Amino acid sequence: MCINIMFGKEVESQITLNLPINRISSQIAIYTTLVNPISKYALMVTPITNALKALLPQQYKKDKLTSILINTILVISTVIIAITVPFFAYLTSLVGAFLSITASIILMCSCYLKISGTYNKLGIETVAIMTIIFLGVVVGIFGTYTSLLEIINHL
Repeated sequence: MCINIMFGKEVESQITLNLPINRISSQIAIYTTLVNPISKYALMVTPITNALKALLPQQYKKDKLTSILINTILVISTVIIAITVPFFAYLTSLVGAFLSITASIILMCSCYLKISGTYNKLGIETVAIMTIIFLGVVVGIFGTYTSLLEIINHL
C-alpha cells in the first residue's frame, strides 16, 4: 500500500496533494509550505518597492498611503503577469537558474576566496570551494539551458 502512494499513476505532481486530508500533520505541512513563498515574496519585493519610493518627490516618500498604494500596485501587477504570461513558470526558472546560482553560490564563493586570500594557497579549503564553484557553474549552465529549451518549446 505504501509503495502505491510513493510510486505509480496515483502520485500527484505536488507533494502536498499526496498527503492524507484528515490528519493534522498534513494540514501543518500544507500551511508550512504556503508560508514559505509568501515570506520570500515580501523579502524579494522590498528592494523594488524601495527603489520605486526613491523615485517619488520628497513630500510623498514618508507618506503611509503612498507606501501602501505602491505595495498594492506591485502585488496586483505581479499577479496579473503571473496569470497572463503563459510560460511564467519557465521564465522564473530561467531567472532562478541563471541569477540565483550566480549570486548565491558562484559570487559568494569567489568573494570568500578573494577576501580570505586563500586562492593563492592550494589547500583542502581552496579545493573544496573551487569544487563548489565548478558545480555551481555546471548547475547554472544546465539549468539555464533547460529553462531556455522549455521556453522555446512552449512558444
